[in-house]
Amino acid sequence: MSRFKILSNRHSAAISRGPAATCVSVALFFWLALCSSQSLAFGADGHRIIVSIAEKHLSKKTAAELTQISGGTALTELALWPDQIRGQQKWSHTKSWHYINIKDHERFSGLRRSPKGDVLSALKESYKQLKDPKTESQQRREALAFFLHLAGDIHQPLHVGRYSDLGGNRVSIKWLGSNKRRNLHWVWDTGLIKDEQLGVDQYSALINKTTAQQRYNWQSDSFLDWAMESKVLRAQVYEFGQPVQKGPVTIDQQYINRTKPLLKKRLLMAGVRLAGCLNRLFDSTYFTPITADKNVCETGGHLE
Repeated sequence: MSRFKILSNRHSAAISRGPAATCVSVALFFWLALCSSQSLAFGADGHRIIVSIAEKHLSKKTAAELTQISGGTALTELALWPDQIRGQQKWSHTKSWHYINIKDHERFSGLRRSPKGDVLSALKESYKQLKDPKTESQQRREALAFFLHLAGDIHQPLHVGRYSDLGGNRVSIKWLGSNKRRNLHWVWDTGLIKDEQLGVDQYSALINKTTAQQRYNWQSDSFLDWAMESKVLRAQVYEFGQPVQKGPVTIDQQYINRTKPLLKKRLLMAGVRLAGCLNRLFDSTYFTPITADKNVCETGGHLE
């Protein structure tokens, strides 16, 4: 048994037996979760964009398998579920799974990890459960929801955050002169995406442009590689172009214009990589032999 069992039966929702009852129970289960008012990580639209891009890169076999696992729930909505339920008492233990904190000078290889789990351990465990044919259906559905969601979170630089400001949550900002209270984490989860003023489908189509070489490179990296990238890139998040004074930091249009391309690339990379990992799990014929290592998402080519 693994040290960190993220989706134990103790926390699984009860499902009535039988095909018809199962479909109704699953639909109701996720509908209730999706209608809750808990705050979202990376923003609902961010997760929908990532999954929408991933769906464009799935093989038909993989897509069919995911439809079966999800019970027909749209993947773009299933990906929101881990945020919607983390405010509930029985799911409160999952709050730490959405991020990992690490200082600028620290290395992942020697990092003291949270005993409650973090985004890296949760990604690995959910992937493991999806891969295991013995995982029961409800647990597999929950594992898929977490995998879809956390693959997005780890690409947002502030989800691989600094202890000192809790991934930007303690950095107060003024958004384009507005007096509404915001923080830097909100800027990268939600603000930069909303500023584009596009729907999810439009935004996804706008940024979903890759070469075969890019897809090969990105899909050859591990979960740890994803986190290491976010750690390196987060320095750009704090480049405000002005001396930081006491009080809220002003996020102006210049900052937005400079950082939008970075955010768009992270959303795109997350979608392409998510599709790559899922194709490796469910369609062994999708990749050429040179890229067919089923463990690449978990192990990657290097650590640091």
